[in-house]
Amino acid sequence: MSLTTFLKLELKNFLIGKAVVVAVLCLCLAGIYGMFYGKSVIDKQQSIIEKVPEFQARHTTKQIELNKADLGNLLYYHQFSTIHQPSGWAAFSIGQRDVNPFNVKVTMLTLEGQLYDSEISNPKNLLYGNLDLAFVVIFLFPLLIIAFCHNLISAEQENGVWNLLRSQPVSIGKIIAWRLLIRFVTVLLTAFGLIAASCFYFTSPFDLRFVYALLIASAYLSFWFALTAAVISLQKSSVFNALSLLGVWLCLTILAPALLNLAISTALPVSESFELTVKQREGYHQKWDQAKAATMSKFYVKYPQFKDIPIPEDKFSWGWYYAAQLMGDLESGDATQNYLKKLRLRDDWTKKIALILPTVNTQLAFNRLSQNDLQSHLEYLESVRQHHTSIREHFYPFIFRNAKVEEIDWQKVPKHELDVERKIATSRGFILTTIGLAAVFLIVAGQRLKRLQNFE
Repeated sequence: MSLTTFLKLELKNFLIGKAVVVAVLCLCLAGIYGMFYGKSVIDKQQSIIEKVPEFQARHTTKQIELNKADLGNLLYYHQFSTIHQPSGWAAFSIGQRDVNPFNVKVTMLTLEGQLYDSEISNPKNLLYGNLDLAFVVIFLFPLLIIAFCHNLISAEQENGVWNLLRSQPVSIGKIIAWRLLIRFVTVLLTAFGLIAASCFYFTSPFDLRFVYALLIASAYLSFWFALTAAVISLQKSSVFNALSLLGVWLCLTILAPALLNLAISTALPVSESFELTVKQREGYHQKWDQAKAATMSKFYVKYPQFKDIPIPEDKFSWGWYYAAQLMGDLESGDATQNYLKKLRLRDDWTKKIALILPTVNTQLAFNRLSQNDLQSHLEYLESVRQHHTSIREHFYPFIFRNAKVEEIDWQKVPKHELDVERKIATSRGFILTTIGLAAVFLIVAGQRLKRLQNFE
């Protein structure tokens, strides 16, 4: 029997197999649900975001009505909304977007305590995670690969047709390799179809991110096929192959990520968050017990243009009050930087260790692609800090000269700006390292498959 004839028969028998059809159909249904789930999460957030301008306008009108005679008091209660718009690919991989705030409202008061104000999430939902399309690719597709490939060699040996295959004029190694390739192409096309369908369903742009999504999925699925090929080339029983591969799947998808999170949390505890809160509160509250001149002298270093405006020592003034609020932020500045540095250090170590954990590596790559990772969230918080600074500096001249509320042109108040589509987050490093691991297992499998023709 020629190789071409064998491949035609193998392809026909594989594709018409009921188990194969049912498995692919179930995975497609899981992928469809993943699309629906991801879109529902983003749609819910988007519905909130779309109401922000209306809420902001009504809030401003209400505060003006309540504080017509006192601009300082109005700014004490007035909230300025900021928005972290989801990217065009956000629904593909929810990442950290369900736990991080996406609509921070800030006032003229000390900033850091306002940055992390988010809605309380359902702990059960956080425990189970998000069954988005990225979850389907990372967790469920490897199970399909294991089901398709774990008995490619052992089933022939157990059914008594192994010697018949070895008697063919075609190398048994080539036969196994082609059978693996048929299954690989089937799984890959299924994944590509789901990713392409998600673009239409999410109305995501078919830009460079689509190409990267395909490359990330290809690299990840290649790893699992290479690993499976290495295991079955050991010529153990079907039960051994299945249990071994399921054990690896369990370690890589559940145990290893949990241990990685525990190790990094233990090695790099973020105690600075508490220190930051304490220093910020002390930095502001201690100003009530100090001479106002001491607070204002530090403020004038940063804003000397207000130095000639007198601040009374014997009575309360909004100029001194908002200067004291700023001092709370400035005096906790070191703690803020240490906190952010620790978060970035955690993220860096996670990425480094993830290089040998393809499941974590791929999840990080999909999160980065969707811009729902820690880096994107920190960029949003930095934009909120810049917006808070713009708001303060816009209103300082009105506060220090005791302006009337009527003088404020609210249309000229700075607006929060963050263009999440200004750059496309790429994942070349993630792809290359996963392909590298796949190549190692593929070389091992290839060497063993070449020797199969000589095995008795």
